[in-house]
Amino acid sequence: MATERPTTKQTLPRLAEVERRVDEAQLVVEAWWVKQTRRTQIGVALAALVSVVLVVNLFGAVSRTTASAPGQVAASSAPAASTGLALEFAPNDAGKAWTPNRAWQGSSTYQTGLFTVGDHWRVDWLFSPAQPGATLQVLIYSPGGVLLQVAANSHMSGADTSFWAGSGTYYLKVNSIGGDWKLDVQDLH
Repeated sequence: MATERPTTKQTLPRLAEVERRVDEAQLVVEAWWVKQTRRTQIGVALAALVSVVLVVNLFGAVSRTTASAPGQVAASSAPAASTGLALEFAPNDAGKAWTPNRAWQGSSTYQTGLFTVGDHWRVDWLFSPAQPGATLQVLIYSPGGVLLQVAANSHMSGADTSFWAGSGTYYLKVNSIGGDWKLDVQDLH
């Protein structure tokens, strides 16, 4: 059932009523405001300013991706439905152990060679920024050069792990500006 749009005859009286109420509220607030001491007026103005900043910050935070730590963006599982590679929580395969597959380190952009992994594997990374604005991105690619997933995206110092389900052959691209990084891939055997 569609809602009918109000006509001009309906809208104008409603707008006049809203304007009248706003004018009445303004008079009440002005009468209260002039009765306050200078100190109270400054306190109320600062509280209003802080409230506006907090609301703007809240709307900004809602539009961002939830992060595992400040400045870190969680690994992405967006485009990989057709590749067989999916982000997963830590696998619970009892009796199996993580085995190192490959390891790399550096302080700039780097592309790894191809590596082959089993059904469950992980990417461990450590980032040590040397300057403000430093960044680390670790991207997972198919042998054909198709971007499959984002394993890491951070501007903060620290270490993290992303877990993956999907056997195959892949390579990683590391985009790093202003910091040292260490990276390894481990297989669950």
